[in-house]
Amino acid sequence: MSIGLRPHPATGGLLPWAESNEGDKFLWSTTGDNPQQWLVTIASRNGGWWHYEGGAVQFLAELCDGTLEPWTLPPVDPEVTPC
Repeated sequence: MSIGLRPHPATGGLLPWAESNEGDKFLWSTTGDNPQQWLVTIASRNGGWWHYEGGAVQFLAELCDGTLEPWTLPPVDPEVTPC
């Protein structure tokens, strides 16, 4: 990836788990032995990326309910997009 992180199974590599309709990628940074502690990494279709400190379910819940700062992600409208 252009952000300097390696794909899984490399130590600490990125493991994809979802993708938005717009082409944004949601991945786990597989650092450490406990998957419960892996960081969620978001790679925007526009080239931006960041780590989210919570888990995947919390990330999706906050994205859908509007409490997450979406940075470059498209907004989720629960009236139009079922979560």
